[in-house]
Amino acid sequence: MLMDVIGITLLSPVAPYIVQKYSHSALMVTMLTILYAGGQFIAAPLIGKLGDRYGRRPVLLVSLLGQAIGYLVFGLGGVLWILFLGRIIGGITAGNLSTASAYIADISKPEERSKNFVLIGMAWSVGLIVGPAAGGILGQLNLQAPAFVAATLSLLNVILGIFILPESLPKEHRESAPLRANDFNPIVSIFDMVRKPRLGWILLVTAMFNFAFNGINSTSTLFVIEKFSAQPWHLSLLLGLAGVAVGVTTFLMVPRLVPRFGDGKVARASLIGQSIVNILIFFVPIFWMIFPLNLLVSAISAFTFPTLTTLSTDLVEHREIGLLMGVTTSLGSLMNIFGPLWAGAVYDKIMLGAPFWMGGIILAAAGIMLLRSITRIQKTS
Repeated sequence: MLMDVIGITLLSPVAPYIVQKYSHSALMVTMLTILYAGGQFIAAPLIGKLGDRYGRRPVLLVSLLGQAIGYLVFGLGGVLWILFLGRIIGGITAGNLSTASAYIADISKPEERSKNFVLIGMAWSVGLIVGPAAGGILGQLNLQAPAFVAATLSLLNVILGIFILPESLPKEHRESAPLRANDFNPIVSIFDMVRKPRLGWILLVTAMFNFAFNGINSTSTLFVIEKFSAQPWHLSLLLGLAGVAVGVTTFLMVPRLVPRFGDGKVARASLIGQSIVNILIFFVPIFWMIFPLNLLVSAISAFTFPTLTTLSTDLVEHREIGLLMGVTTSLGSLMNIFGPLWAGAVYDKIMLGAPFWMGGIILAAAGIMLLRSITRIQKTS
């Protein structure tokens, strides 16, 4: 997972420059993210179902191979539509992270899931530090180099998977019902999960978190540039420290606090805490105050993913975990489209920094809804 996240983030520093060789439209740059997220939205639930049916290992290997092909196509480029094709291929085969999450659920006892899901947060936090830094350095040598290195990492992951990765899902625990036409429709898969008792509330809270989180992050650098005239090195320092904060929290704090207080209480406190700190960032009058507040909100956010994931996996049968992870990934990709679109619109049309206080309200509402869902779960259990 760490190698995969590094591969994903390697492209972030150079992708805009590559697109500008063919088009100077800002929309064409954002299309890279939108097409990747769109492909992920369409394919992730199906990939999850295939993992439930045929096992995690073959699905992981095939999707990693697809990722490598997507990176190679993007690196070769030549025309704009080839770049888009590479990101579409990458998005369609991006179910490897959700399948890896299902793999972790397979090999974890229920009481160990939150602790083991921390590994995913660790992979993202380290990857978000190493990937962009390595991509920037490689991009100085050659703009296409990060894409080829990402392809190499994906192929190396395939080789490692072939030789050292055992299957995690025994045949007796796999889904045996035949595939239906609706299994290829992500909307049907999402509604199948949402209709499950109590799970719909958790998925809605997760979607609200991703919507606000992605929206705020998509405009945060623009906010500090326009309000405080921040320089590029300021932004690099902010992003690097945020990654460190997430890594330290996921490694040291999550394994200690979640078993003590429970997934529901920690998730709710995380959502409310992010709400408060994001509103404070909007009102901050002095630039240096951004740094401790950014560290704090990054650390608090690290509790959200493992706790919400554990709460949701506890509400489905084991043979459905792959589908659940695919649906969660699909919803996350949708929020990765709509969150930044919303944030950009309110930033431009309402006021500078509006996503911070509006996103804070959404996060607070998610925390309140989570309290209601946990109460329902406790009453019915």
